[in-house]
Amino acid sequence: MNETLDRKYRLKFSDFNCHDEIAPYAILDFFQDVAGEHADYIGIGFNDMVKRGYYWVLVRTKFEIIESPKEYTNIVTKTWPKKRGKIDFDREYTISDDNGNLLVKGISKWCVIDANTRRLTPCRDLNYSCDIYEEENYPGPFSKIEDFSIDGFDVYEGKIEYIDMDHNGHVNNISYARFISNAMKFTKDEHIKTFEINYIKEMQMGDEYVVYYKRDGKKYYIKGFIKETNEVSFVSVIEIK
Repeated sequence: MNETLDRKYRLKFSDFNCHDEIAPYAILDFFQDVAGEHADYIGIGFNDMVKRGYYWVLVRTKFEIIESPKEYTNIVTKTWPKKRGKIDFDREYTISDDNGNLLVKGISKWCVIDANTRRLTPCRDLNYSCDIYEEENYPGPFSKIEDFSIDGFDVYEGKIEYIDMDHNGHVNNISYARFISNAMKFTKDEHIKTFEINYIKEMQMGDEYVVYYKRDGKKYYIKGFIKETNEVSFVSVIEIK
């Protein structure tokens, strides 16, 4: 089977922020969509995993915007899995225009949880039914964001709503990018270069959350907490051009 998958999308007005730049949640949505289809194609998609009593969980993702595409243009999103780790599965992405010019490149790290215990499982019998594509956007290990203090950070608060949920019963990964965007309220002069997020503790329907954020030079540091338990739900670092 093919080790890569390409899909063409027509960009909509809703894929952009109020400054007419592609939104982080839109990029993550394209990644999620093409990754899900390719996983189905190589025999490890959502339905295949449910039959085995497993779910995929996204634990880490990162992308770099080389150039923001324009509204109502076509893009081609490409994805491929890297060689699997002991308990993790990395997948890479590119977004290009119709002429093959690279617009965005990205990577994500996935793990498998047991559907009953909701705990990580090594799942040693899970393998790809395709060859491994040799191209790499990010050679080497995809490490987590180093911890940081939230002293002196600004605060944004919100609550998980119905629209934030997905069919796994927890908040969809693209929703976190919306929470971050609402907190940041990027100005017209703040153009995203890189966006990185680590997913630590899943949130549920009705959870209230607190987002702490601060700009330091060219980078924003963000940490989200579940308000009731004060557990860290996600951390993010965004670099501005």
